[in-house]
Amino acid sequence: MRSLLVVSVTCAFLKHATSQDNILDNVTNLGDDTISQRRDKNFTELVAYDGYNSETYTVTTDDGYILSVFRIPVNKSCKDSSNLEPIIFMHGLYLSGDDCIIPGPGKAHCYIYSDACYDVWVPNNRGNRYSRQHKSLDPDKDPEFWNFAMDEMALHDLPAIIDYVLDKTNKKQVYYVGHSQAVGTLLLLCAKKPQYNDKIKLGFGMSPTAWLENSRFIVIKVEAAANEILKTANNETNIEFLPYGGFFQNAGKILCGSKASYLACSALLFSVLGFNKFQITSDVLPVLPGHLPAGTSLKDFLRWGQMVTNGFSEYDYGSKQNLELYGQEKPPTIDLSPVTMRWIFFASENDYVSDVKDVKTLVSALTRSDAKMCLLADKSFGHLDFLYADNLAKYVAPDILSTMKTGEYACNIDSLSNLL
Repeated sequence: MRSLLVVSVTCAFLKHATSQDNILDNVTNLGDDTISQRRDKNFTELVAYDGYNSETYTVTTDDGYILSVFRIPVNKSCKDSSNLEPIIFMHGLYLSGDDCIIPGPGKAHCYIYSDACYDVWVPNNRGNRYSRQHKSLDPDKDPEFWNFAMDEMALHDLPAIIDYVLDKTNKKQVYYVGHSQAVGTLLLLCAKKPQYNDKIKLGFGMSPTAWLENSRFIVIKVEAAANEILKTANNETNIEFLPYGGFFQNAGKILCGSKASYLACSALLFSVLGFNKFQITSDVLPVLPGHLPAGTSLKDFLRWGQMVTNGFSEYDYGSKQNLELYGQEKPPTIDLSPVTMRWIFFASENDYVSDVKDVKTLVSALTRSDAKMCLLADKSFGHLDFLYADNLAKYVAPDILSTMKTGEYACNIDSLSNLL
């Protein structure tokens, strides 16, 4: 059953990807030697290659998972940044901390924030390539290691990470920059453990995924269908999904070396995360197979299907177990009234994963939070562009830096001038 599901989902990825139009338009000069050098380096190696310093820490959660947390410390050239709160940059579903450095200096989120003299922390959720450890469970032998979804990341990984960063930096608050699922995990944490609202100075949610009812990405529909089949078979979902070094990544490394092979390359890479027309340039695209997918659990993958069917709800175990746990056959919607921290959500009309209508639903649900949505002026931004686009220094990053600098909501500022 497990093998059949994985094969079915993989086929859906490929069918969707190869149906896209005009994806060769702005791809040139693939296969450069510098591309492979950036592609095959891990986080610390790539940071050093790009001319920055990094540090590595391990954080152990209260349920025994051992997480790798990277840090790009304040640049020595910065005169005085002691008054600036640190930034936590959190990755999304089956990705890793690599996301915030892949585009390179002057383009990548974490480098831009480091250049602005912020102390940047880059955690990795349980199950990805950097956090595949546990105090007692072996990920290669014990299925129980993979018995988690975003709920466990929210209630165990995030509090351990936030508390660790605050302790190491001797600060009372952090800024939080999250992509996709990373928005949902912080929402869930602050709803279930309201004391964490006071530990976040401001949250920036790029392409947030909480409600997915209007998502146009076909694989999310596949997730919903697969979840209906497997939600009562918990043991069947306790397996690794899209692991680092697996089929998609190895095939991508082979296929992403030339312009002629770009269609097949995109079928393997972007089908996993959704795209239409995007702004990922030829020098960045071939780097991606060395960094994604980075792995998660099948249970976490299927959790997205539940958000299509049930909205931002508690975990759906099937009607029988739901009755035992929640007193009703369907899981209840998560109560977001305890969430009081400030949020800015970045959305795009071309985002096939996080639809603007669903982001508006999220904003409306945060009745006690000062939550705003910034709809990007660039209507071509897709789900992955929030991470890998060539013009992040023009879109998104200036809004984040301006808001942190002034405390005032900023949207569609098109320059980093006066912010670095």
